[in-house]
Amino acid sequence: MQRIIENIFPSERIIDDGDMLLWRALPLDGRTSLGPFVFIDHYRHQSRRGIGDSPHPHAGIEVISYLLEGGVAHRDSLGFKDTLGAGDAQWIRAGRGMLHAEQPSGGRHGLQLWTSLPPAQKLADPAYASFRAADIPEIRSAGARVRVIAGRLGDVTGPMQTTSPTVFAHIRLDPGASVTLPVDAAFELGLYVLDGRLEGQAGGAPLGSGALALLSAGSSLTLTAATGEGADVALLGGAPVQGAILFGGPFVMDTPERLAQAKRDFASGAMGRLEGVPF
Repeated sequence: MQRIIENIFPSERIIDDGDMLLWRALPLDGRTSLGPFVFIDHYRHQSRRGIGDSPHPHAGIEVISYLLEGGVAHRDSLGFKDTLGAGDAQWIRAGRGMLHAEQPSGGRHGLQLWTSLPPAQKLADPAYASFRAADIPEIRSAGARVRVIAGRLGDVTGPMQTTSPTVFAHIRLDPGASVTLPVDAAFELGLYVLDGRLEGQAGGAPLGSGALALLSAGSSLTLTAATGEGADVALLGGAPVQGAILFGGPFVMDTPERLAQAKRDFASGAMGRLEGVPF
């Protein structure tokens, strides 16, 4: 059965100051999760100013970064240092808590995503991994290029291993091109349009950039780019989120007690230190 678009949510423009554009597609009023994903930020900036360039903490989540353009240097309280370029992806299991910082090398365009860890994994030890563009497998057909970063589409499996079952893929379509993909029928799935426009389904309105579309159940998905424009799309989702979702800034926990403990752990230095933070 083909999946169709059931609901469309416009993302919120959080920053628009002439240098940076930042859209937030999750959480939104009326929608807090898509599979295990609870946070979707889509950003572009022209200068070396970043959105996470000062040391800051995370806990209770996995932080997934995907860079479409530009470069960034990463450092964290686990001792990892890394440099990412265009097409690279990064995975951080924050678990019980850690600190990190990112310094862009210049203008940048990308996604930052959070998945909520299941209750049994909320306090897991932090971990880090990165994946180079050349190691991310692709599905290619006429006018279509699909990069599978996490999860499985047909016979192609992405290199990123998330705690909850997920799929995360980057789909590029030439103007007027179509692609049909087999998907897990049990997953909650959605589309976020990064650039361009998708043709509407069954006579519906086209889906433009900045839109988050939630999909119906089904085992296959067909996408068609608008004629003369093309489309750049993220396919996201997975097994439904487990446990309550309680936000406390950069922490996402399942109980008020765990949220309060994360804040205490950060303030006490139990999550580690990075360039004097916490003081």
